[in-house]
Amino acid sequence: MNENNRISKVLTSEEITSIQQCLTTLKCELDFLQNLTPNERKNLPKINSANKIFAEDSIHILEGRPQWIPGALTAEEARKDLTLFEQLDPIILELESVLRQLKDTQTIVGSEVYRVALSVYSLADAARKMPMEGAQSAHELLKARFSQSINTNNTPEDTVE
Repeated sequence: MNENNRISKVLTSEEITSIQQCLTTLKCELDFLQNLTPNERKNLPKINSANKIFAEDSIHILEGRPQWIPGALTAEEARKDLTLFEQLDPIILELESVLRQLKDTQTIVGSEVYRVALSVYSLADAARKMPMEGAQSAHELLKARFSQSINTNNTPEDTVE
């Protein structure tokens, strides 16, 4: 593995199709998933390790069916929700890990190609000063693109080192 070329891979069309089929299967198996609005995401009460025991205790109380509990609150539905919550935990952890790896890999290969682009730009600049055939037009093209990218993407990742 070379530091400047850590990854040398292109997905085949078969691999892309297979990955897309796996994602489709995953979405089909998880067809009950829902999206929250930003407001819901912020304001819904959330279960965590500190209040999970509280939720479990409330389910035990529900299972005893005390008279003061309205019929709309059922232990069966609460238990289903808690079970699904627990079942989703390892799936989320695994998917977060895969997503992190996907993003990191994309960052690595993006960095690799950007470093190549910076090298070509520097070489074109040096070659045009000699002058060498084709270097001036290559430098002008790259200079215009480089200036556009710097002016439109003022983030630390996009600046030249």
